[in-house]
Amino acid sequence: MFRLQDKLSSRIYGFLPQRGTHHCLMELYTRLSPTSVVAFIDLKSAFDVANRDIILDQLIDFGIKGNLLRWIRGYLRNRVSRVLFKGALSTAKELELGTPQGGVLSPFLFNILLHRLLSLLPNTDNTTITCYADDICIHSTSPDHLQRFLSSFYESASSCGLIISPGKSRIFSPRPARNLPEFTVGNNVVPLCTQYIYLGAPVRITPSIPARQRVHPIVQDLLARLQRRLTPLKWLTNYSAGVSIPVTRNIYIAFIRSVIDYLSPALCQLSRSTLQPLEKFQNQAMRFILGCPASTRIVNMQHELCLPPLVERIYSNVTYFSIKCLYYPHLSPHYSNIIRTSLDLDAPRPQLRQGGRTLVSTVCSSIRGLDINIVAENVDMALHPGLAPWQTPVPAISYTPVSKTDLPQLQQQRALETIDRLSSSLRVAHHLYTDGSLQQDGSAGCAVFSTTLEPPPGGWTGRHLPESSSSTYCELHGLLDAVILITQTRNNGLIICDSQPALQALSSHKPAYQPLVTQIHRQLDMANMSSLVVHFLWIPSHVGLLANNTVDHLAKAACQLDPPDADAPSPSLLCCRKMVRQAARSPTHHRSNAERATSVSIQHYDHFSPHQHKYRRRGLMVRQNNVVCARLRLGWRPVWQVAEQDGVPHFSSCRLCDAPNANTLEHYCLECPLVSDILPQRLTVVDICKKLLTDNNLLDEILMRHPHFGGY
Repeated sequence: MFRLQDKLSSRIYGFLPQRGTHHCLMELYTRLSPTSVVAFIDLKSAFDVANRDIILDQLIDFGIKGNLLRWIRGYLRNRVSRVLFKGALSTAKELELGTPQGGVLSPFLFNILLHRLLSLLPNTDNTTITCYADDICIHSTSPDHLQRFLSSFYESASSCGLIISPGKSRIFSPRPARNLPEFTVGNNVVPLCTQYIYLGAPVRITPSIPARQRVHPIVQDLLARLQRRLTPLKWLTNYSAGVSIPVTRNIYIAFIRSVIDYLSPALCQLSRSTLQPLEKFQNQAMRFILGCPASTRIVNMQHELCLPPLVERIYSNVTYFSIKCLYYPHLSPHYSNIIRTSLDLDAPRPQLRQGGRTLVSTVCSSIRGLDINIVAENVDMALHPGLAPWQTPVPAISYTPVSKTDLPQLQQQRALETIDRLSSSLRVAHHLYTDGSLQQDGSAGCAVFSTTLEPPPGGWTGRHLPESSSSTYCELHGLLDAVILITQTRNNGLIICDSQPALQALSSHKPAYQPLVTQIHRQLDMANMSSLVVHFLWIPSHVGLLANNTVDHLAKAACQLDPPDADAPSPSLLCCRKMVRQAARSPTHHRSNAERATSVSIQHYDHFSPHQHKYRRRGLMVRQNNVVCARLRLGWRPVWQVAEQDGVPHFSSCRLCDAPNANTLEHYCLECPLVSDILPQRLTVVDICKKLLTDNNLLDEILMRHPHFGGY
């Protein structure tokens, strides 16, 4: 893959890094116009009939030779298969075609065959082709151009040994079927269709709800799938023997919400009111996860589980994907160009179908609201172009040998000893301390300080960084400034940092902030060419080192500086993702602020929300313990109490002592005689809840004596 992935056709999206099905879907949604004609081609047993000789021939054309070519040829040849059924073993049959089923190399070898197929096709402006494994989408602006392209595709596929299945292939167009001619592949007619499921997502999307229907058909089908997946979650949330809240939340995210995340490009074309049934579904799932009744405030549950509203989640997924495409336009050229053009309010709008226009306008509105400057990154993202990942040199990094249990004085002593030892062994006279700072209001900055180097003309001042940066991003910018200072002054230096994630990113083959790490590596290469010694050292923070405390104050002060327009770095992709996720959670905060004055539950939860509770993950009564803790934190109130009914219903009596009109949190914490000898006395309801949440033994004792305590 290191040798070939850059040589493959840009129209191949399967089994390649940074490419996926969402690129194919977005390319299609932003190409569909009233004149579009799309062919969805199905290859019959594509992996099983792949011609090995053509794959090897294409490898030779790519320049693969020697042992690597012989290894791949040996991997493909002499493949046999047998069937074991009821203890009987069939005779062996040699497979002359196809790539090994289940082999980790097989999908990439099939991409090589697809590259040969695409290289034989003509390049036309009105017809484009997108390939994800054996799912092939051909988009054209006129029926004549599509038919000519289909004829060329049939001849090229036949020459590559691939077989087209006309019965499973389809032709889709927004035009009426009576205005379209017959499309043929070889001597077979390809059927027309009014809707097609491409890569698991519908192609034809009408934003408005059809007449005589309360729910949009796409949302209705999705809800049916989600309800089937929700049934196992109900079983797992059994009160007496269910799994813990953190495990249940992970199951919901991975098994249920992932379906919605995948369909975000299609769902983003619908209005917010159309997507409201999905919001109600997530509210139901959150009640199952937390074990809370229907009277629980939704904003409290969203904050407790760190789950944004589902509609905001859908829009944030598409927004972040679009920002990623703007950063790396070579991955999705057409879609990136559409979004960048639409961000300009004065530019002409592309002629798209109604769903595509809704998608583009929603994405552009979200990006404008974030107010970020997105600059396309360089396509060459390798840390060291031309070198394989296993040949990439690793920077010289040392770590101070300390433990978290050591006293600060001992940590300080060991840090000083390590600095002296490295300075003497490396003959480094200059020490540079770096630090990054991230404030609660989102402001960020970094700074460099040295006691041995001459200060710059403006003195030792930090640098302001983009809002919503992460701490690692700030630390890496500090390291970059230190390396640049060493290169400019042409002095050997020991760069001292108190961030392990930042130093680990320098030695990683796939760092989180790859563009920034690439800049640091290139500065290190320039230093090596000048025979300069640059060594990195990690020391523990806040152990009393004067220089480290000084650079920490400089970094905090840099957060309040005004960023210079010409020098301000653009936010990284991870910083943009953080901003998008924060924007998705903002409706929850706005709703909570609007309802706080009239909601006792929200006021109660305000005492606990600053401190995230660590729910127990295992134990005999783990589910009961978790449910009680969740209800104590969320300020449980029964339905009749929330509704403020005049007449108290008959089922409002205490579940433990049977006192009338006492099925409330206040009664159980302050008045119930059956638990009064266990609970602390002369405290408020909030203080008793805090005591129960911090003392698991006390809560377990109550649950053992009164199992129904958590079921009110």
